[in-house]
Amino acid sequence: MTSTDIEIGSELDRPLHQDVAIDQPDTDIKQLIRNEKSAWHFLFESTRDPVALVNMQGEAVDINQAFLDLLHYQREEVYDMHIWDWDADFSKPEIIRLLTEIDFEGVTFETRHRRKDGVILNVEISSNTTFYDDEPLLLCICRDITEKKRRDLELQELVSKDPLTGLLNRREFTYLLKDALHKSNTGTIQSSILLLDLDHFKSINDEFGHLVGDRVLTYVAGLMKELTTQRYHVARWGGEEFTLLLPDVTKQDAIMFAEQLRQAITVASPEGLPPVTASIGVATSYQTDDFNSLFKRVDDAMYLAKRSGRNCVMPTS
Repeated sequence: MTSTDIEIGSELDRPLHQDVAIDQPDTDIKQLIRNEKSAWHFLFESTRDPVALVNMQGEAVDINQAFLDLLHYQREEVYDMHIWDWDADFSKPEIIRLLTEIDFEGVTFETRHRRKDGVILNVEISSNTTFYDDEPLLLCICRDITEKKRRDLELQELVSKDPLTGLLNRREFTYLLKDALHKSNTGTIQSSILLLDLDHFKSINDEFGHLVGDRVLTYVAGLMKELTTQRYHVARWGGEEFTLLLPDVTKQDAIMFAEQLRQAITVASPEGLPPVTASIGVATSYQTDDFNSLFKRVDDAMYLAKRSGRNCVMPTS
């Protein structure tokens, strides 16, 4: 056993609240804990995960080297910081309020931390309340989950997006429409949907080839994304059919939007691509609607637009 081992063992044999110079009443608790001979400080530095110890005013009491490496700060810089200086999701008033609501049972949650260079990291925080000389402190173990979040997002994209157009796929649109209908059934919010079919698309594939047909689909998808707001959901339903969900949009407004969309598709034909038109059905939900009943109405409306000469908008009655 080395002399270093003996010193460490002796230090850890002491209760944590009896650290260096605890008998000095004028000594700040933060300085006691930060002392390199403190058992607290030794435990922090021997932990691989980033660890921050903060008080109930949000001040950094102590941090370990892994925490400094995570956020690219120098130790003395963090000693002058508060939680809200590095947390990118919660404001100072929110953090102060949360600190007053801690129930001492511990909690695990996700947030984002801001590195010194401005890079935002996704982190998972496991926090527990502890005491030093009867003062409550919050021990926060931080885990960088930025890469995990990126992989999860990529996986979600694969599951929910159409690989050709980048729009939502049929599965994701179905989920969103069912959720919107549930809200409609429990309140007064209406949802409108559009079903759009590109006219004579088979002839485009036959005459110009499927690669050109794919370019047409991608172009129309991009045009729809440009014309829709973030509240609207655009999906490729299958083949040359597209669906749009317009939450909290009345039938009349949905018809007006569908006509704007039809005109945009008709007049905007990029160089090198054949012209294309669209037949669009429009339907608005009733409180009694489920997915099948609403989609049947919009499907019937779209086929009525086809039978009425194509390149037109047809609402349900």
